[in-house]
Amino acid sequence: MAKVFAPGVIKLFGEHAVVYGKPAIAVTINRGVYVECERGDKLVVETVGASASLRYFPEERRIEAFGSERFFSYVDAALRVAEERWGALKAKFAIRSDLPPSIGAATSAAVSVGVLKAYSRCVGVDVGGEELAKLGHRVELEVQGIASPMDTAAVSLGGLLKIWASPFRVERIDASLPPFYIAVLPRRGTTGEIVAEVKALLGRRRSTAGVVEAIGSLVEEAHACLVGGDLECLGELMYVNNWLLGALGVVEGRVVSLLEMVRPFIYGGKISGAGRGGAVVLLPRDEELVERVLAALGHTYYKVSVTQSGVSAL
Repeated sequence: MAKVFAPGVIKLFGEHAVVYGKPAIAVTINRGVYVECERGDKLVVETVGASASLRYFPEERRIEAFGSERFFSYVDAALRVAEERWGALKAKFAIRSDLPPSIGAATSAAVSVGVLKAYSRCVGVDVGGEELAKLGHRVELEVQGIASPMDTAAVSLGGLLKIWASPFRVERIDASLPPFYIAVLPRRGTTGEIVAEVKALLGRRRSTAGVVEAIGSLVEEAHACLVGGDLECLGELMYVNNWLLGALGVVEGRVVSLLEMVRPFIYGGKISGAGRGGAVVLLPRDEELVERVLAALGHTYYKVSVTQSGVSAL
């Protein structure tokens, strides 16, 4: 049996601007997706945990799953790409995530890369991170039509990374980060829809190009603060990045309210990913008080640590 772990990814700085040639800073965390592959007489995929919302009709003895179609589209595409690359395989795949889907933590990329890695190990092939990143990006392109290589590269390579999407390149940042928190808010809209709306705004209003330029400059400053281990600087820039993303229309009042409530107990905070809810990253000054506030507000939250490795065998 092959067992692998594919880490989730948090975008610390630069989302949305990365689509327009600016760098972004992303980091892999110790929560993500677990995939097992065991050879058998037929191809079967099972999931553990919530990959969809369910509606049950007792009188009809019928269940509807909402969201499962998109989840399994990544699985199907990953299996097709893997079969094309390494040949046919009869096996049972079991997939479990310890992060909710669609919150801006790269769970779809983790599923794509995790299935590819488990498949390769099941057929006895040792595949490297760079190849997995390219194959994982193919999966995301097939499902989404348009996709940045950032998430699949981060899942495949791991660690604290500075990433350019166009032209694509990755630079590892030699710096350490303390544990931080992810608060999860209900999300409105898909990544594709939100990215399209930002693109439309930039097309309508030439002045908004300055927001993208400002985010790009901020990422460079954040890089220097990371290397210097300056948490005060990082926290302040997280707030500024969040304000700039708000100017692009992707930061809702719920996020602003949350950040105000925990502000005395954190260095800084911001959304991660496309926005409109989802993951909110909090860099804590006082972990106990951050947890108290999040619990009192009723938010789902996770304390996470940086992992230096990408997708890996267990």
